Amino acid sequence: MLSIKSTRQLYILIALVAIPVLLVVTRPEQNPELREAVSPRVQVDVVALHDLQPLATVSGRLDPARKAALHFELSGQVDARPVEPGQKVQQGELLLALASGDFVDALAEAEAQLAQETRNIERDRDLLKLSQRNYTLQQSELARLQKLGADSLVSESRLDESRIRLIQLEAETAQLKASVASADSRLALREAARNRAARNLERTRLQAPFAGTVNAVAVQRGDYVTPSQTVVDLIDSSMLDLYLEVRGDVAHALQPGQAVEVSVNGSSLQGEVLALQVDPDPVTFTHAVRVRLPGDRARPGQVAEASLPLQPLRQVAAVPSTAVLYDEGRAYVFRVNADTLELVEVRLGPRVGELQVVGQGINASDQIVTRDVAALSHGQKVQPVMASDTPVAAVER
Repeated sequence: MLSIKSTRQLYILIALVAIPVLLVVTRPEQNPELREAVSPRVQVDVVALHDLQPLATVSGRLDPARKAALHFELSGQVDARPVEPGQKVQQGELLLALASGDFVDALAEAEAQLAQETRNIERDRDLLKLSQRNYTLQQSELARLQKLGADSLVSESRLDESRIRLIQLEAETAQLKASVASADSRLALREAARNRAARNLERTRLQAPFAGTVNAVAVQRGDYVTPSQTVVDLIDSSMLDLYLEVRGDVAHALQPGQAVEVSVNGSSLQGEVLALQVDPDPVTFTHAVRVRLPGDRARPGQVAEASLPLQPLRQVAAVPSTAVLYDEGRAYVFRVNADTLELVEVRLGPRVGELQVVGQGINASDQIVTRDVAALSHGQKVQPVMASDTPVAAVER
């Protein structure tokens, strides 16, 4: 018990001696050396003039270049359905057919009526020739009887009979002349009826207006269809159309026939501006653009992005986008004067890739800080380090 108490007192004594020694060792120097703060290193570059080609990226959905919602022009019952969705067909190939018995009979009736009318016209022409000859003979007979009557060699009743016969022949001739004169019109009516019946018979067969793929068939064999009913959807996906809605400045820079780059699932395709709406939509104030591209590397329904060229920018001042500092809705850059930073407010133009066009505030040949500007301040001393030129892609988003 005595030994433990002695050991504790010894530790306390050592601590009391060590504290003054530690204070002496760690005391500050009487005259500390003042060191100058090290200026941070900043990456700078010279503002240059650039020729830039901005691009606007607009997305849309791909549709087949040709598509048709087909329907019959007649009412009837479906008699044949030789195609199914997904089947490829050639132009003129049969898609659906209606029962054609009534239309076959209608065509036969129209052809028979045309043939009968043709024979009647030929008969009337022959009768007109005979009637004209009889009329001429009857005129001669009447003249002879009138001469004999003047000499009292023929009775008055016989003379009247001759006059009546002449009038009858005259009426018959006039009737035949009218019939022959209207022959072309009557023949045209019969031919029109025959042609209409032939077209109606042809309309019982629904044929592909172009080579393509059957997208949908809405009826089965035995169904009754009407002219207003869509029965087959046919598409031609060998060429695709990309429909876009663009701003006015984008539409102003485009021309029909202009080549544009289209991206589909990471693949780049070459498209062509096929149609361009000049007058904008009154609600959205956008212009409709249709871009045609080949369908061998894309399919309908996919989403595609088109890179549309805008008006080129010639000799404009541009800085890296990382050089711009935004504060309370304003834009600034740090200009370097010797080794001191100057915060300069700038007016920005469009952004083209990694470059930001600057309209006002700086001039060509000015040195500016190109990155890490958020940690800097106006009037700060720095160590400028020139940055290497880095090519950038010119794309406006």
